[in-house]
Amino acid sequence: MKRILSILVFILMYLLFSAKSCDNMEQDDAARDQARITSAQDSIKSTFTPDTLNGVSLRAFEAAARIRFCDFSDYLSILRDTTTARPFREKAREMIRGCFYTGKSVLRVKIPGRSRDMEVSVNQLLMAGNECSFPCGRMIADSVKVIKTLERADDSSYTGTLGYPCFSSGGKDIIKLKMVPGHGTVGFLVIKHEKTFGKDTLRVWDVFLGDSE
Repeated sequence: MKRILSILVFILMYLLFSAKSCDNMEQDDAARDQARITSAQDSIKSTFTPDTLNGVSLRAFEAAARIRFCDFSDYLSILRDTTTARPFREKAREMIRGCFYTGKSVLRVKIPGRSRDMEVSVNQLLMAGNECSFPCGRMIADSVKVIKTLERADDSSYTGTLGYPCFSSGGKDIIKLKMVPGHGTVGFLVIKHEKTFGKDTLRVWDVFLGDSE
């Protein structure tokens, strides 16, 4: 009987100390997680929340704008492909909206032989879908370049312009005829806006295609 009681006491003591050990481990894990979150927030603040952007940061955001334009081109191809399942096309439509600062943003295309630039807004592209009357059939997104570097517009934004070649719907025939392709432009901006990180909200710099108005 005494042996059984001794064993029970031992088990109870083991469970008690184990519980305390687990509590300490959980507290240590929580402390490490909080330290990592604080470190990440400090890194975000130092990189994305300064009052002004230096030359290195501006060049990095220009590169990010070119990548965002390539993403937009890929999403647009999915949206206009009628063989793609509808949920994927709707997701592409949503992603295109996220690439631009506003749906009123305009893409402009200069076609050889035409005196006026052709224009289409993001809202027009999204409403038209695969039947969209985009002024050129194919954008060469891989060749997008910064033709106007970022300049400060006001206290919370910088603006620039991207340029890209494009061909009409008969792109292959045009290349065979050695005709000069059209040239498209779209604005892009780096703007400071509120973004949520966990329980905190920070004002950070981010890049979008399009115009601020």
